[in-house]
Amino acid sequence: MSGTTGDRWTCWISWILVARVWRQSCFLGCVLLASLRTANAAPNFNTQDPLAFFTGTAEPMIRYSTAQWCAQGFSDYTNTFGTLTTNAFSITNIPVFINGAFVYSPAVNRLLQLAANVYDVTTNSPYPSVFSPLFSSDGAGDVYITGYTNVVPFADGAADVQLSAPTDIAALAALPSFTNLTINVYGVPWIIGAKKGLPNFNEFSMINTLSVKRRLMMTRPTTNSATSVNLAAFHTNQMYMMNLSSSLGIELWNSYTNNYPDPVLIAYRENASLTITNDEPGFELDVGSQPLIFSTNQLVSLNNWPGTGTSWLAGNPNPSSFVVPLNASLVLMTNMVYRTSYAPLTPGTLPAGFPAPCLISANYFGLFGIPVLYETNTPGFPFPQFGLLLTNRLQVFILDLDTSGVYHVIDYVQFAGPNSAINVNYNLADLDNAGNNFGTGVWDTNYTPGSAAPNGLTYGIRNQIAVSKSGSPPAEDGVWVSDAQGMPYNGTIAQEQAYFSAFFLPGNKSVVPVAATNLQLAVQAPYSPTRYVVQYFTWQANDPLVHYLASDINNSLAANAVAFPRPGVSYYNAGQIIQPLTGLNLGLLNDRYAPWGGNPHFVGEGQASQLDTNIYNLAERDPLMWHSDNWNFPSNPFSTFDWIGRIHRGTPWQTVYLKADDVLATTGLSAWEAWTGNFNPFDAINSAPVQDWHLASLLTSILNTNPVGQLVSVNNTNLNTWLVLLDGLTAWTNSQSDVFNSVLISSNSPQAAVIVNAIQSARSSFPGQSFGDVGDILATEQMTEQSPFLDWGDVGQQQSGITDEAYEIIPSQLLSLLRMDSSGAVAWSNGQLVVNFTGWNVHPYAIQVSHDLINWVSISTNYPVNGIFSYTNSAAAGSTPQFYRTLLLQ
Repeated sequence: MSGTTGDRWTCWISWILVARVWRQSCFLGCVLLASLRTANAAPNFNTQDPLAFFTGTAEPMIRYSTAQWCAQGFSDYTNTFGTLTTNAFSITNIPVFINGAFVYSPAVNRLLQLAANVYDVTTNSPYPSVFSPLFSSDGAGDVYITGYTNVVPFADGAADVQLSAPTDIAALAALPSFTNLTINVYGVPWIIGAKKGLPNFNEFSMINTLSVKRRLMMTRPTTNSATSVNLAAFHTNQMYMMNLSSSLGIELWNSYTNNYPDPVLIAYRENASLTITNDEPGFELDVGSQPLIFSTNQLVSLNNWPGTGTSWLAGNPNPSSFVVPLNASLVLMTNMVYRTSYAPLTPGTLPAGFPAPCLISANYFGLFGIPVLYETNTPGFPFPQFGLLLTNRLQVFILDLDTSGVYHVIDYVQFAGPNSAINVNYNLADLDNAGNNFGTGVWDTNYTPGSAAPNGLTYGIRNQIAVSKSGSPPAEDGVWVSDAQGMPYNGTIAQEQAYFSAFFLPGNKSVVPVAATNLQLAVQAPYSPTRYVVQYFTWQANDPLVHYLASDINNSLAANAVAFPRPGVSYYNAGQIIQPLTGLNLGLLNDRYAPWGGNPHFVGEGQASQLDTNIYNLAERDPLMWHSDNWNFPSNPFSTFDWIGRIHRGTPWQTVYLKADDVLATTGLSAWEAWTGNFNPFDAINSAPVQDWHLASLLTSILNTNPVGQLVSVNNTNLNTWLVLLDGLTAWTNSQSDVFNSVLISSNSPQAAVIVNAIQSARSSFPGQSFGDVGDILATEQMTEQSPFLDWGDVGQQQSGITDEAYEIIPSQLLSLLRMDSSGAVAWSNGQLVVNFTGWNVHPYAIQVSHDLINWVSISTNYPVNGIFSYTNSAAAGSTPQFYRTLLLQ
């Protein structure tokens, strides 16, 4: 029950009615926490203790948010955080690895990032605050973050123990129980405050190329044999040869116009493993073909890191602003022959020690320079399911060396990925050749009519023979790959085809285009189709300040570059050219880079509409945030409270969101998932901009210095009270792009009346016609997007005129003047009724009781703990109904 200005009656409930409803709803602890809107006071202004500030700010945000998420979708909640996570959690028990699954959540990481960003705006240090997690395990394989510690400056550079090589989470989970272990874990980021002007990790790229060549050998019993006489006497043997190579690149970027003047030390640890697998039991790789592991540790020093300059606004940043410490290409496997266990090999035997089946180096045998590990065509043409498995582990950090010889971490990432498993056969098969036509589809594995499996010929093999005799390769494999070792004609395609055709002719002689005689008992087909399976990863930052999780940089969008390959897995023929990493995106402006107005390079090419349809969507990114220099993070924020909307929120190109539009409603969940890289729908929703409504309310309650007793209830229905509250607040008006006039709002102005009426209208749309939280008032569009003080209806002003601060100036001031009513809920405990209320910590509340809603009696005075206080009623069931309310005493 809310009163007029100055009233402190905050809540009343009937224990009989409400208890009945509560008992029928849910017994989960997270639901109770979610239903009680906590309020916290005792502002934490100790900026001399960054860890206490960080944890003190993150704790209530995590506890409140996870209670909300749990109550709103319990099944999705446990699917996201593990079946053991059935209640709200806090900064002291964040799930990381539960029941064998990695469950660390981007939505939770964003809350931690926001807490660090809040702290960093309170300091004048040029260096960001840095916090690393502490891990604990229950000994049963479940791992949690149970706190954080400061990453302190140090003098020993990259050798400092704080920068030690990370471990895999599965290896950590396998250890006996431990508590508050300081260790780096791949995939679990450090929390680094958002500071303007610092270089950052920007991209990891990788291309893996597996080539598969199929060679054919034709045999016959005598030199006089001809297919026209005895087709069955001709045998077709095959050989599969494989090559595997990889290219890796790491890119860092100074995304700001100015140079970064301090000396920096860049270090990276890269470990990638590529493995060929198949479904034959006992399959192994030839030891001579290894290693399939790429591992390197490197240090790079810079004394002055160039900035982008100003030309990059047209999509051409200074190339020197990009630092590429790693751009390596390596051959992991060369001319490896696949040996199957299902068919004998001819001629010869393998050296001792080589199991079957295996991939073995081709140079073990030779006949006319030809490896002779051909499989006979009995029983058929086996080619089992091949796979290509990738695991990657990457650690990169940037250290600033100050004038006293001390290093400061300015960026740090540790990724468990990219990881993948490719079905090689799927990419070899001619899936687009459904017609099974002769003359096309040299990788078609279906059997031709009359050629029953497993001994008959496939379309692919018959077509390879046909191309080797005459004709051209099919479109899928575009060019002729000459493979005519040991032939007397090793020249033109026509000569090679003539010699091979003579093998099948009566008299063993061809007449066109040359008189070719072939008296061999075995001959190799001159045309060997070669298919290249290409896997291209490009992990790119969109906003340079958001790059700590794999989801932040995993590029889910198609590459804008026209070069081959594109992100993902594809195949190509020997005639195509794979662009090097530097020809794709490495060392260039990221394709995924998309501030307000879109990627400047592609906007200049007129491609923005097809690549990024939300370039002016203020629900997705901050208006007029054209590039990194446009950030306007607050300084000395506690002198006023209009700074909350200028703190980076932890998703690309957006500060704490105080506007009304919901990106999930206007753009859709799938677009938001693509924008953030978070494809868990439940978790993506929990990081949506409108989630900031309640976080802003919570941060206000934590950091607000205004006396609680003087705050106005957000559910006050008196219009005059609201007009008085707006009186004297600052608004911005715009007459032309980027030009604003500051005006003071007058309580008797028509603009103030528009805003107050809109607040009442917005409240009426909420359940019970009441705001459930102070942040719910942000649903009022007339305070932001449709402010009567702004010329928001003009398209030019929307795109190029109105800043995010101009939109949010009114609510950023108003939030600190409002309080939430104390809310109540009831539950049964040990046969007694427990009434739970929310309230502001440190402030006293009286609980009052009444039988008739007229006469009230105070029965206790309470101080909330963690925003909650309780009263236990021992009245017997069936007694006279009682009503409760709380009174804020001071």
